[in-house]
Amino acid sequence: MYEKLLNKYAINQLGYVVDDLEKAALAHSKLFGSGPFVHFTPPAPERTLFRGEEVKNTMEVAYGMYGDLQIELIKPTSSDPTPYTVPERKGFNHFSVWVDDFDAAVEDFEEAGFEVAMLMESSGGLKVAYVDCLDMWGHYVEIHNPQPYLVDMCKKIAEGWDGTDPYRAMGS
Repeated sequence: MYEKLLNKYAINQLGYVVDDLEKAALAHSKLFGSGPFVHFTPPAPERTLFRGEEVKNTMEVAYGMYGDLQIELIKPTSSDPTPYTVPERKGFNHFSVWVDDFDAAVEDFEEAGFEVAMLMESSGGLKVAYVDCLDMWGHYVEIHNPQPYLVDMCKKIAEGWDGTDPYRAMGS
């Protein structure tokens, strides 16, 4: 296969915006066998720019595994414009690519004609970009460096999972 923009980077995660994390986790698990989902509230990012304007960006999330693919369920808790609130709809929101060279990946998407809708930096220094692919594909592409601790945690919880207790609070 020859290299193109989207086969250059592996898709590691599917993200969904939902109103109710537990209900969505139970439904996803029942339909796909995904999970178990771990719910937590991440710290607010240090800074979030949406289309060049600083915005408040808070959320609750639940992560689970579907084979080797991570599933992220997102419940926005702030009303400012972000990829989780614009467009105003629930359901599939983005796929995520985890890259070693963040700046080069962002540049690849920009050179292909896509605009970065959101730039975010976590309190731990993780930079995240949401690329606007809404007009072409109906979703965003999330770009950031790998977070092996989060994926490893989800995979470890999923190892040998028998399908019971598909929704859990962090630490349980």
